[in-house]
Amino acid sequence: MTPSRPATVASNGWRGVTHYLPPRRALNSRGREGGVTCRAAKDASMGHKRVLLLAHGKKAEKPEFNEAYAWLEKDGHAIDMIKTGSPEDMSKGVKKMVTHFDDYDILIAAGGDGTVNQVVNELVDQDAPRETCLAVLPLGTANDFATSLTIHDDNLVQAMQTAVYGVSKPVDVASANGKAFLNMATGGFGTEAAKKTDSDLKDKVGGAAYAITGLTRVTELASKHAKARAPHTSHDSAAEWQRQESGKEGGVDQWEGDLLVLAVGNAQQAGGGMKMCPEAKIDDGLLDVTYVQNLAPDKVPELLQVVALGGKQQDDLSESIKTMRVPWLEVECSEKLSINCDGEPLNDQKYRFEIQKHRIRLMVPPTAHELFEDSKDLEDKMRQKEQEVDAQAPAKAVEMLENLGM
Repeated sequence: MTPSRPATVASNGWRGVTHYLPPRRALNSRGREGGVTCRAAKDASMGHKRVLLLAHGKKAEKPEFNEAYAWLEKDGHAIDMIKTGSPEDMSKGVKKMVTHFDDYDILIAAGGDGTVNQVVNELVDQDAPRETCLAVLPLGTANDFATSLTIHDDNLVQAMQTAVYGVSKPVDVASANGKAFLNMATGGFGTEAAKKTDSDLKDKVGGAAYAITGLTRVTELASKHAKARAPHTSHDSAAEWQRQESGKEGGVDQWEGDLLVLAVGNAQQAGGGMKMCPEAKIDDGLLDVTYVQNLAPDKVPELLQVVALGGKQQDDLSESIKTMRVPWLEVECSEKLSINCDGEPLNDQKYRFEIQKHRIRLMVPPTAHELFEDSKDLEDKMRQKEQEVDAQAPAKAVEMLENLGM
């Protein structure tokens, strides 16, 4: 079999990044092209990973990103990086992953929630295999999805370590009118705040900018009359839903009222840390829905406090904030409703939200166990890590005493 030839110059201009021209391939047992004998494949057999890194062009200029990239390179992983400056670049990058699926172990999306959203949509649109393994390197403003996974933007080296050495878990992918999202789709008040948040404010205070903007625009709030359909289920607002029909999708209930806020979550938080769907699990095949109805404008600050605390609401808000968990949801408004799907704006009168169970795989740290229904393996790793720390404690104490001359 002919080995791959290293390109003499990295096309992205990054020193130390080697691109390999594809070798001849043979079909493997899954019918896909395989048999790669390049350095990347050999490295993977030694525990090193073959990484396709899609990095948002501007955000990849951060010193913290350079530090994380340097660690990845020093650790011996085979890196193929594409700095993206447009959706077309992102599409080409994902196409490379899908076309040469057996050449890579991990696809890393380095950017904000919008970058992750673009990658996920391309994976779905290009019919990527369910075994595709995605990792997230948070370089955005809010990084809501990464934060839900306990992957933090203040330690990108650690985030990169999770990308290559974390736990690979199957996760669901949700959609709104066919547009995929991993985290959450929000409509109404939260969406308007996100649209009108000043970029300079985001640079200065990060995700908190969304809540600040929301508080300063309370007087602009307006409900929209809406109708909704969902499968018959047990939830805290069931009494307000009317049994409508029984068809191919089973029992269907309908609700009608004035809608102020809508959050459809695959994960738990959006808008710079607001836990709109605090009980959502990203692997259960269900959408967590939170909606707010009939709320007076002077109650909005209290609402913001509630969602910031993860849904621990006061009694006087219980009649306005409702939740449910369903495999699909349809919403029709009297006028167009702006929806934000992980940074992707939609503006339609009718929406259908759906879920694809275990559509891709995701690299996560053990500390992300609260976001998973099937979390035993993550919890086991957490306990193992705690035991390792406890076992190392006596030796570290002796070393500290020796350093003090005792």
